[in-house]
Amino acid sequence: MVNSNNDILWIFSWPTPETIPSYVVGGIMPADYLNIQKIIFLENHDPKSFLLKFKPRLIIINKALHSKVTLLAQEARDLNIKIISVFDDWHFSYKKLFFEYNEIIANYSDAIVVKTANAANLVKKNIGLIPNIIHDCLRFDSQEPIRDIKYPFEICWFGMHTNHDTLEKGLNEIEKFDYECNIRIITDRHDLARETVKKFKLKKINLNLIKWNNLADKEIMKSDIVIIPYINDQKRSVKSHNRIIDSLNLGRLTIISKLALTKDFEEYCYLGDIGEGLKWVKENQQLAINMLTEGSKFVKNNYNIKKISNEWQKLINQTLK
Repeated sequence: MVNSNNDILWIFSWPTPETIPSYVVGGIMPADYLNIQKIIFLENHDPKSFLLKFKPRLIIINKALHSKVTLLAQEARDLNIKIISVFDDWHFSYKKLFFEYNEIIANYSDAIVVKTANAANLVKKNIGLIPNIIHDCLRFDSQEPIRDIKYPFEICWFGMHTNHDTLEKGLNEIEKFDYECNIRIITDRHDLARETVKKFKLKKINLNLIKWNNLADKEIMKSDIVIIPYINDQKRSVKSHNRIIDSLNLGRLTIISKLALTKDFEEYCYLGDIGEGLKWVKENQQLAINMLTEGSKFVKNNYNIKKISNEWQKLINQTLK
């Protein structure tokens, strides 16, 4: 049993890790909870000097965002430093940009972590390694579930610019139905969001672009419904559940596309076409509220920071034995 985390480094490879949601909920928050030192490793850093300066027994490498992370993993292996590597967005449809680093880092690692069972199955199928599954944790304070759903619908979509194609998919599915909606779009790149939404001639749908910020939960809570459309491709198949669990934790009814990735939430969210989901909600409001209430309990019990951090501590202890 490890009594101290003083000789562990949790490593991020981006100058502003707090701006990357997966870094926050899958790294920064559990590192803070477990009192593990957080370090930024950039391309201009020398891997060997970096490791000799801190002399860790174990490093946890969050999603690699530049190629020098592969050299850091190699140096750690040569120095007999244990390695746990974390993989977000690891898919196998092409070797491009950050994804090509993953297999190299994984092969140097003593343990690897992915966020979902779906991602674990894909990693095992493609390269034969068996990952540990540690989910992202809840990033916002829990809120009571809504008790009624207003009409016109008050809807929210939130996500990074890399998911704007899914926003387009969701708007296409809503547009087929003659519903009045106010949709808040909370995202980091308004210029790209405008390019997406200007393709539509929306008659009964009002759109409001809101800049993503640390108080985004307050904006999400101004809506009754969160929509999370997914595109069924390799990239999305390994996404974590963080937007789903955040929405349920904030007490918002959640409508998400039906994929293998989302099947864990079929009892707590409407799964399927976004427009058909709104139709179902309008006709089955009390059933929807009941479903949300159970979903809120589910995520609070299974994705809270204490539970997720305990899973991390267990894996750390096992790796250092």
